[in-house]
Amino acid sequence: MSLWLVPLAALLTTTAIAAAALRAVQAARAEARALAERLAELSARLEAAELSAAQAEVRLDAAESVLLDKGVADEEDLEEARRHFEGQTGTTARGRDGTVH
Repeated sequence: MSLWLVPLAALLTTTAIAAAALRAVQAARAEARALAERLAELSARLEAAELSAAQAEVRLDAAESVLLDKGVADEEDLEEARRHFEGQTGTTARGRDGTVH
């Protein structure tokens, strides 16, 4: 075996390892970009859902006020309606302070 083959083999091995490492880094970066895009999409959807929930709460408060002001319902009636609705949907209502109870 010639003396120049040993450094050449070492160079080729190092090049192959570097190429594999570069491919791994590029794949990781692509995955990170895809995850960042997905996170941005989910954040936008969450923000829209929070806005929709806030708007629904405002409408609910207005409806409750009208029912109370007109004497159509009292606080007990509204509480009973809430319990009935929560039982049918299986959802948890948000308290007036915004916390889930």
